Amino acid sequence: MLFPFLPHLYSLALIRATLTLALAQHQLHIHAKPIIIDTDIYSDVDDLGALAIANVLSNFGVAELKGVVVSTGSEYGALTVDAVNTYYDNVHVKIGAIRPLTQETFVDRWGWTLGEYASKVAHHFPRALRNATETPNPVTLYREILADAALNSLTIISIGFLTNLADLLESGMDEISPATGADLISYKVAELVVMGGNYPSGWEYNFAGVDPKVAHRVISNWPKNVPITYSGYELGSQIWTGQHLAQEAPADSPVLAAYQWYGNRCNTTLKSYDPVTVLYGFLGVDGWAELGLPPMLEYANADGYNSVDAVDGINTWIEDASVRNQHWLRLRPDITVSDVEEVLNRLLVQSPHAAESRQGEIIEDLLRSQLRI
Repeated sequence: MLFPFLPHLYSLALIRATLTLALAQHQLHIHAKPIIIDTDIYSDVDDLGALAIANVLSNFGVAELKGVVVSTGSEYGALTVDAVNTYYDNVHVKIGAIRPLTQETFVDRWGWTLGEYASKVAHHFPRALRNATETPNPVTLYREILADAALNSLTIISIGFLTNLADLLESGMDEISPATGADLISYKVAELVVMGGNYPSGWEYNFAGVDPKVAHRVISNWPKNVPITYSGYELGSQIWTGQHLAQEAPADSPVLAAYQWYGNRCNTTLKSYDPVTVLYGFLGVDGWAELGLPPMLEYANADGYNSVDAVDGINTWIEDASVRNQHWLRLRPDITVSDVEEVLNRLLVQSPHAAESRQGEIIEDLLRSQLRI
């Protein structure tokens, strides 16, 4: 632990100061847990914000981002992922893209207020990937990373549709591994973290919006020995972030640009379904001391399991004392929404070179944080 945390709730100023110094002083773990992010990056920009947070935490050694797989067919998804990874000096992170690839771009046909950002990020920011066709398909990348992983070591964070996971579950043995997809998951995955559902029951887009049958297949057939943690609509919808991007993010940040392109008339304050899910995926319920902070999330249930209807995608939590490997998240009672928002906001505005910052820059950031109450 970098800093002993207080027995009572941190003030926002102390959270800003502690997180800034903790990130600056953090040393890379020799055995940081490996992570794959499965995203539908294309429409809602919080996927990009979540990916940025994953890159920052990976750079500081909290965990290691091994790969990103994309579940939406636009070629701009993979190219945007690569642009964000490149910005944070993580061009080595592998990317998988679902097929067939299209040149489709997002149009907000619900409210006609939100803007398209993926093609703009892909075309206006440096990237190592020349074309999305250079990527493997998601199942291939999943199987390659899982085959190389240690037993029960890898965390999968799903912040989009479950298409890729359904295909992985149903994949057979091949030249990559003699194990089936279900066996690879059972042997190699320590936890699946899913942004999906509404708890204890309700409708949510990742499960119900496009293909409820896919969500039903994954949730119903996931290996029983691998824990699943759900981050629901009711959690992310109350957490708003991005407020400080224009004032504090580097001018060349693709996060700043994407949020401004997406937000209604450059409004960058948006709900944070995916960022809070990634934060849990990296820290869990007990890893907040890695950032010098008190734990902020907890499991809302002791037992039971999630059931997703294959027709309408509505999920229902089933009480069952015999099932103890599934949980859904909520804020701890001594934590406010503002506390979590502040942590996410500090991560969103981090420079890609923050881990190399000089001490003078760290102190300057600390003082600036303390002054903004």
